[in-house]
Amino acid sequence: MSDQNAILYAAPEPYPPIRVERPNPRYAQMLQANFASASSELTSITQYTYHSLVLGRSAPEAADVLHHISITEMHHLDIFGRLVLLLGGDPRYCSSRQGCPVAWNGNMVTCHASLCEAVQSDISLEQAAIHTYQYQAATIEDCYISAMLNRIILDEQLHIRAFRRILESCR
Repeated sequence: MSDQNAILYAAPEPYPPIRVERPNPRYAQMLQANFASASSELTSITQYTYHSLVLGRSAPEAADVLHHISITEMHHLDIFGRLVLLLGGDPRYCSSRQGCPVAWNGNMVTCHASLCEAVQSDISLEQAAIHTYQYQAATIEDCYISAMLNRIILDEQLHIRAFRRILESCR
């Protein structure tokens, strides 16, 4: 693959420093959902890893893309975990729904062995993340967190473009 056609798994812009203006338990809870919920970075990592593994023989190029995107998502998981800690939270593998803890579990992962179905569900997961991060960036009144959310959105947008290129091969 030529450099011009190379797939980017992370946007070229640098990530801002991992900082917060001050501890804020409400913001910690909001970002905890990005860390470990049904539409979290943890879910993305496990879903993309699963799809990469099961598609390895039938669609090795797509599997490679999924593998590399999952690595970028691992970086996002680390960022959100560190932000939760700085905000005074505890980055456990759970989130909160209506004030009740919800433990992260494998049932949150959408598992497809079909390339087209897998990539469609992966696109949906990325779109949900972008929507959440855009809302949080507009709502959270901490310039460091908003900058990080906006930077991570750039990666998620790249992932959608990569997934859509794979989806074109299904047609």
